[in-house]
Amino acid sequence: MTRLLTSLLALAAPLMADFDARHWQYQRTVRVETAGVVHGVILDRAIYAGAQAGLGDLRLATGGRETPYVITASQGTITEEELPFAEYNRVVVPGRGLQLTLDAGRGHKHNRLRIATALQNFRIPLKIETSEDGESWAVARTDGAVFDFSQPDRHAEVLSVGYPLSTRRYVRATFVRWIRPDAVSGVWLAERTETKTAWQALATIAPARIEADGFSNLVFDLGAAHLPYSRIRLDSDSTQFYRACDVESSTDGKDWNYVSTQAIYRLHDDESLTLGWVGVHERYVRLRVRNGQDQPLAVRQATFDAVEQRLRFLPQTTGEYTLYYGNPKAQAPVYDLGMILAKRPPEQEIALAAGVQALTLGYLPDEPIKPWSERHPEVLYVTLGLALVGMGWYCVRFLRQVKRAA
Repeated sequence: MTRLLTSLLALAAPLMADFDARHWQYQRTVRVETAGVVHGVILDRAIYAGAQAGLGDLRLATGGRETPYVITASQGTITEEELPFAEYNRVVVPGRGLQLTLDAGRGHKHNRLRIATALQNFRIPLKIETSEDGESWAVARTDGAVFDFSQPDRHAEVLSVGYPLSTRRYVRATFVRWIRPDAVSGVWLAERTETKTAWQALATIAPARIEADGFSNLVFDLGAAHLPYSRIRLDSDSTQFYRACDVESSTDGKDWNYVSTQAIYRLHDDESLTLGWVGVHERYVRLRVRNGQDQPLAVRQATFDAVEQRLRFLPQTTGEYTLYYGNPKAQAPVYDLGMILAKRPPEQEIALAAGVQALTLGYLPDEPIKPWSERHPEVLYVTLGLALVGMGWYCVRFLRQVKRAA
């Protein structure tokens, strides 16, 4: 009896895999020319704007059947390996500032210096030099700086500075204008290794600008919620500045939520006009630049970037595949493909470009998705009928055995 029911359910399984595209609002098509090879589709702003936050409603289908996929992000990595070293000199040099000399040992690679300090609300220029013998010094960086901005409800700091990779034994750091030997309570040397992130521009927007009480309030409307931006790049004509910037977000452009405080600057040979994003991806972003008594910054526009994401799949047949999205009730699918691809040897991925976004034919925005049993009642009736026949046969057989035993 158990084997009979199992066989019937196995026959019904293909119908359970059918995909009803009418409940997905948008579609894009891609054309596959080679089967059995990994393909990748770069996700773009239209998909992010039309899909759920988190992309749980993405579906890929061909011939009315779902095709498994996996989403991968081209996220770079940063690693830092701190070095054993000895600080052998700390002195305040008149007219220069606090000077620390460090012995990193022979043959160690290093390209970053980090400090700890109890001081607050400062921006101090930092010069870094390297030497093999501790006597002849080569300039590694003249335009470094460490920074702290502290208020009761706001805090931002930059306490590390990078410089070109070196294997020289000695490092000398000069903190311009610091005249207290105890201004630096801790110092570290490290080798920092980075792999680059692949970025994708989602929007470039000119801000609505309001000047008030020493702040420049720059408001940006991205036009859609949950766009997955991870950084904001500012375009400014101002020169020689170093400002703290409060980053905020809002769903309606009226009620604002604090995200972080960061530093933006442009110095003689160095600049950073990029803000990292760590908050909820709401439609509106406000940057409150703290000008103090300085002239407001001339910010023309901002570009909102996302880490590039690709939908990867392994087509079993050639032909047209359709990417669907825009179903707020859909649950995120679970596929085996991630594990399958992890076990495959490295291979060249075929890049595809998704076609123009279109409204799905027969889209039913208000109709709830019926249970599988209601969409295929005939299978259920046949299954129940056969199950009753099987149970009747089993009962007759059982009664015959009881009669013989009597």
